[in-house]
Amino acid sequence: MLKSIATAGALLLLPMAAQASGLPDYPFIHVSGMGTAVAMPDLGQIDFEIAAFDADPAVAVGVVEARATEIRAAMAQAGVPLEDVQIRDVRKDFRKQDPAGASTPVQYDIRAGVRVNVRNLAQWRAAATPLLTMPNLDGFMIVFDTTQREKIEMELAGDALKIARRKAEGIAAGLGRKLGAASAVSTGDLKNLTRAMGLAPSEAGARSSLDQRIGTERADLLTVMSLKFAQPVDVLYRLK
Repeated sequence: MLKSIATAGALLLLPMAAQASGLPDYPFIHVSGMGTAVAMPDLGQIDFEIAAFDADPAVAVGVVEARATEIRAAMAQAGVPLEDVQIRDVRKDFRKQDPAGASTPVQYDIRAGVRVNVRNLAQWRAAATPLLTMPNLDGFMIVFDTTQREKIEMELAGDALKIARRKAEGIAAGLGRKLGAASAVSTGDLKNLTRAMGLAPSEAGARSSLDQRIGTERADLLTVMSLKFAQPVDVLYRLK
């Protein structure tokens, strides 16, 4: 499942420009590494809205409430516990009118947010299928995650450090020197050093996030997407 690659970041030997603020006062090598992985999720979440429009706000509210009841029943049938179906934030607004139809009644826009947490992806298809044809639903967003996230990220940090060390050893050998101890490690770029010496990588390492939601069409709700992880590290090694 796990795969690691080296970043194309700058590799540099600095004999020492002691006058540069924030830089160490010894010969060093600055290297970066990146661990990457692709994993299948075991958790999922669907966010969407129930929306109804009517000249009578009570009618629109009734439609929203009826749809909410249907959603709860469908999720229960799919095996999703009631506490994992959240219907909240009922809002009332006015639907914009066409100036040409100013004499028509004002349309009330009633909306409620819905979140369905699917903690067992074996239930995903059964939970998502009823939503494909149910009326008054829009604004679909989905997000997937894994209960193994912490384990994966720790493994990637270890892989990235191994890559960085191999790169540093190669550079030191090419210079006829031996690699010393690591003197600074960061899971991002070493801010003071990279800014002072122009060593910041051209592309920052990306990390997958639980808060990264993906807008989707109804027809794509049944698709379970793999997760991509990336963990960068920046390391300073002393030279002997």
